[in-house]
Amino acid sequence: MGAQVYPFDRVDVEAKDFFHDVPGTRGTDQQLALYYDETNNFGKLKLLESGLNVSKSDNFVLGGIALKPGQSAGDALDLRRKLRVQASAKEIKFDMVAHGAFDKMLGSTKLSHVLNWLIDHDLGIHYTNLNIISWFTLDIVDSILAEGKFSSYFVMHRELKNELYHIASKNLSGFLSLIYKYNYPNVQRSETANFLKDLYCFLLANWPDIAFPPTNALKEIILRARIVPELCFLEGSESNVLIRGVESFFLYRLCAFKNSSHVFDEEKIVRESIGKYRILNGGREIPYQFVDSKDHFEIQLSDVIVGFLGKYFSYIEKTPANSLIQFKNSFNQVQRNNVTALRKLIERSDSISNVLLHRVTTMDSDSKSDYFVFGTGLSPHLRSTNR
Repeated sequence: MGAQVYPFDRVDVEAKDFFHDVPGTRGTDQQLALYYDETNNFGKLKLLESGLNVSKSDNFVLGGIALKPGQSAGDALDLRRKLRVQASAKEIKFDMVAHGAFDKMLGSTKLSHVLNWLIDHDLGIHYTNLNIISWFTLDIVDSILAEGKFSSYFVMHRELKNELYHIASKNLSGFLSLIYKYNYPNVQRSETANFLKDLYCFLLANWPDIAFPPTNALKEIILRARIVPELCFLEGSESNVLIRGVESFFLYRLCAFKNSSHVFDEEKIVRESIGKYRILNGGREIPYQFVDSKDHFEIQLSDVIVGFLGKYFSYIEKTPANSLIQFKNSFNQVQRNNVTALRKLIERSDSISNVLLHRVTTMDSDSKSDYFVFGTGLSPHLRSTNR
């Protein structure tokens, strides 16, 4: 792998500024080879008078495969034969493996070949899964809890964010209209009380049929918070820019695995996101590079696994609990085998490092995903509300 040439001056970033090990973190000091692809990269998420600047708000997923020292991803020709890829095709892509509705994708025998290929070659996977709607609403709750009067609520901050996301997503167009009125996220100090008053009215107008203690707590803090002088994590932000980009998630991965090599597919939007940074760990540059996926089987495998995970996580977000239960209970053998293979890959990857698998989403989504893959019990409120 040759040295990369960058047509611009690069900005130095210290790894410790983006990631530091916390109690319970393990495996980040290993010398892994991480290969990447991404799906649903929206670039910059903007708020318009008509809504969002993207037509759909599917989860952004960054990830791929992970190799330990001395490992090989195998012979690409062997997998091409299993998948019956035409000789004229320059590389393996996700849409060659599975397509259509998610239930059809999950029942793909070609997907089985890829998942089992990763298992048979003892490879790991890694991903960051981002729910973009949840992500840009977090700072509302965090700004309120940063005020001393509300610090006692911090123990349930995830539950509060979960409830805000649930109510906002019930009437997303109405929620987006509300925050657009205040140039969100740049809610001015002088408009804080009015913003929270309108948000409180929105909660009441879209109140769920069944409320839980965190739902009621959310309503209480939004009502009481009208006395706070400002929403500290919002004021001063760029008006109507909900997410400036996803580069922080690339940087988080690079900075977490400081002793690993990082290989990205050569795509303009990715290079523009991270190619301008030189990542340093105590003066030593953390290597990363961009390559042509046609020449790197590992990137092609990453394309397939990330394409599948992007569809899977978006399906989990959008599917009510009862429909999820019904689907799981009706699995055919191929679907069941593919979920079992996914579970094995997740378990193996977590055993390498619990930072390889990174979910930035709601508690409801985490519960539904754990139920779907691992068979853990759904949170009781999901069954009673059919969220």
